Formats: sequence, C-alpha cells, structure tokens
Amino acid sequence: MSVAKVPLITNHLLNLLSNTERQQLLLHCDVVELHFADILCEPHQPYRYLYFPLSGFISLLTKLDGHKPLELGLIGNEGMLGVTLALGVNDTPMQAVVQGKGTAWRIEIADLQQCLLQCPHLQHILQQYLYVHLTQLAQSAACAHFHELSPRLARWLLMSHDRAHSSSFYLTHKFLADMLGVRRSGITVAAGIMQEQQLISYSRGMITILNRKALQSMSCECYKAGKDDYRSLLGGPALESSEVQAQRQATAQGTP
Repeated sequence: MSVAKVPLITNHLLNLLSNTERQQLLLHCDVVELHFADILCEPHQPYRYLYFPLSGFISLLTKLDGHKPLELGLIGNEGMLGVTLALGVNDTPMQAVVQGKGTAWRIEIADLQQCLLQCPHLQHILQQYLYVHLTQLAQSAACAHFHELSPRLARWLLMSHDRAHSSSFYLTHKFLADMLGVRRSGITVAAGIMQEQQLISYSRGMITILNRKALQSMSCECYKAGKDDYRSLLGGPALESSEVQAQRQATAQGTP
C-alpha cells in the first residue's frame, strides 16, 4: 500500500472528535491506498496497523476448516478496523480483506494507544462503535442462518453501496459467493434475477446499483436494523450512499 493524497471523504468516527482532538490524532496517521482483495490482518494475530477507512471498505471474515470463509462484518468510513484496542485487546478475531478499493487513515498501535490515554473522548467513541460493531456481527450471523440468499445479497449490496461512495463498484461472482458463504452458481442465479428486474447491472466484475429503493424492498430487515443501531449511538448519515447523502443535503437546502 502506498501513501495517497488526502481525500475529501472523511471518517465519521473522527468527525465526532473536536478539531483539536482530531488533528492530534491525525498527526500520527498516514493516508494509504486500499487495494481490492488486500489482506490487512489474519485471525489471532496482533494488529500491525489500525485503519479508519475513508473511501474504501473492508470485510471481516471468519473461517472454519473445510469451509469457505463467511463475511460477518463490513467496515467503511463509518468505523474502524482494530476497535478492540479500545478494550486493551491487540489481537484480531477475524481476517480483514479489502472489499472496496479506496483510502484510509492508518495509524500504528503504539500511537493510537497513546492517543487513547490522552483523549478520553476518543476512547468513549470507540467503545460506542465497538458495541454497534458487535451488534452487526450478531445480526450477520443470524442473517446467514435464517434468511434466503436473495434478501441477503440485496442487504449486502446496499451495505456496499453505502460505503462505496459510488453507484458502481468492482466485485466478482466468486468474491460475492465467498463473502456470503454460498456457491458461485447461487450468486449467478440471484444476481441474474436482479439484472432482469433492472435493480443492478453487472459487467466484467463491475456492479452498478440501478434501483436502490427496490433493493431495499427486497432486502431482509437486517439492513435497516444495522443502520438504526448505528444511528442510535453515533448518529449522522455515515451509513448512506453518496447519492442518498446528496438528496438529504439538497432537501435541507430547499433545492429540488
């Protein structure tokens, strides 16, 4: 990963800090590029770095011997990778893989530990996010067990759309199948139906969201539950696609 220019998109957790607190933290951070399928950490290994995503997003995967990995969590610019450090735990419980390319603020372990000591407000914010993160993991586990593939895929596409800051993002059917813990053929059928209904378009690994409202109707209740949990503690429109945020801002300004 190479150092990139500072992007315009921000991280919502860092935005909850005061300007002084945020600047003190960012003095210890580098902006780095996140490339699709990069592995940022492995289970039961100490973190090398912690990440506050900006325009990229990261999947958290759990793996069992003899089985494909299963995605349990997704981290975009609403959160961070390595939030367990707020509890003094430096080991990662899951594999973290870049699902959407972009950028992130990256900080070393010792530097964030020092910032947590100097800024109780940061500690409080990360503890709140950790609670929301745990509810997301529990919701994802229940969703994978009880819900059919099409509603799960719709939920997953909406979550990715919220964090991609674009209507189009790169994902192969194989990667989708691995994320949802199903066979590739199942993804091909489910995604094909969505294309026929003009909810999405798919070409050479690029997925474009065409009808977000219809995807929301198709999704299981887990999508809305995750957003409600986040807003209840941390507020803000972080878990919304760039198009939805633009519509919200236009409405607030009284523009059509």
